[in-house]
Amino acid sequence: MRARPLATAAVLALTTALLAAAAPTAPASRTPLPGQAGAPRAGSTEVPVKGGSARFDAPPKTLAALKSRGVAIAEIDTQGQISPHYSTGSIRLGIKSGAVTNSGGKVGGELRFSRAGIALINIKTKKVVKITGLVGDLSQGTLHAVLNRRTKTTLGTFTRPRTVSAIDTEAAVLRMDTGITVTATAAARLNAALGTRFFTRGGPLLRLRVDAALDPSVDLVTALHLGRPTPRTDEEDRAVPSARPRTVPASHH
Repeated sequence: MRARPLATAAVLALTTALLAAAAPTAPASRTPLPGQAGAPRAGSTEVPVKGGSARFDAPPKTLAALKSRGVAIAEIDTQGQISPHYSTGSIRLGIKSGAVTNSGGKVGGELRFSRAGIALINIKTKKVVKITGLVGDLSQGTLHAVLNRRTKTTLGTFTRPRTVSAIDTEAAVLRMDTGITVTATAAARLNAALGTRFFTRGGPLLRLRVDAALDPSVDLVTALHLGRPTPRTDEEDRAVPSARPRTVPASHH
């Protein structure tokens, strides 16, 4: 008498399998195209930094003022050793990584410099400040560092350049030339560490010149939104008359 239930179960299993095979499959997910909901905003793509170099120069007046107070500048190698030779005020560091974006028409992203750094040495008192772990926050216009291997500090601020003028699309290079002014916190820490009263908030600290190599496989014009006019700032908008000149219709006689 068990033959009928077994036959019924087999028919039900076969029917279920056939219905499952006939059911439509869910469409495979795909990346949204530009302009569609969920698509990345144009110009918001991060372009990887593949290397490059940066030069930190002490402005002539700053260098002369430091020398008059017995403070010298020296290079620090990647092992943390200070060079026995004092610098003429120009220190070159490699760029090890980072990313570049177009942030409202200006350069954004981040640059991470090599483990080497800059040393400030008070020759009279033998006090030293090691400035290492340098990171440039391009979106905020700030330069961060680690003082004496232990204190993270926002060392200074700088003016962010416009993306269109700073990016060489043919060479795939970000070029920057900007001055860095010292922050109040950094000024206080540098003065305390060196035993000086030289550094003041907003005073000139360094001149930064950057040549950062960008990923050559990226279409920079598209990724950084360089093919379209960049948004004007509020100051630029106020400087441009909002009303268009009216056309006076010719009179008919």
